[in-house]
Amino acid sequence: MSTSDESPGEYLLIRNAAEKERLELQFKSWQASIGYLLHPSITQHDRMRIADVGTGTGIWLREVAKILPSSCQLDGFDISDALLHDKSNLPQNITFYLQNFLQPFPEQFIGKYDVINVRVMVVALSSDEWEPAVRNLMTLLRPGGYLQWVDCAAHKCIVKAPEGANPVNANRGIELFRKTMNALGKTPNIAALYGIFQKSGLDSCEEQIITLENPEVRDNLNLSVAIAIAHALTAAFKLHKLEDIQSEDEIAKLKEGMLEDLRTTQCYFCFDVHVVVGQKS
Repeated sequence: MSTSDESPGEYLLIRNAAEKERLELQFKSWQASIGYLLHPSITQHDRMRIADVGTGTGIWLREVAKILPSSCQLDGFDISDALLHDKSNLPQNITFYLQNFLQPFPEQFIGKYDVINVRVMVVALSSDEWEPAVRNLMTLLRPGGYLQWVDCAAHKCIVKAPEGANPVNANRGIELFRKTMNALGKTPNIAALYGIFQKSGLDSCEEQIITLENPEVRDNLNLSVAIAIAHALTAAFKLHKLEDIQSEDEIAKLKEGMLEDLRTTQCYFCFDVHVVVGQKS
């Protein structure tokens, strides 16, 4: 499976109402374990300008708007607006822009931001795009501004199951997802992100690694992962880059099989989330 015709930063999921709902579910599941929107090391004030890059539905910005004064300016950037929340119900201080964040940003945004937030690019970036992405995002920061990146090693997700349980479909879903990610070059070493921050010249770098095992949100996390696998396989199938699946119906049946395994065997998906923060000198 060649990746030569892949667009830089191409999102390896589908963009529809189901994916919008899944992203919101995923956000809430992760937040139950992360516990903050802005890393504790980030200095806050009432005139902050913050950008959320790869904003998706805009849920991170909507939540940030609830905890910061309305005098803060909140900008969302994404290569597509197909997943955006209803703009008519957004706070006045949130604005969205179309932008591929691997490409240079317009001059009006350069050096303007106190915080750049990035989240879950593992399904968008290929392995050789992570360092250029960090360097490009740094151009948006004011001196003293922070880059905050929250991501996961999705291809290292495992199925945890009680002894004697055999979640065949859940394991097959993970196997196919991992194979697809590998084939499309979207298997970056998330553990290297901290080093990329340092190599790119960011100061005061910090990393927090959080294992998503919170039992209170396990069902929601299971559901979001199962749907993400199905959506990734569907996107790859439509790109004609999926050798092990012959139809979208087969993907739908696999998704239902995964969910049945999760219900009946008490197994669950488990993976680590990395929160990396660095400051521009």
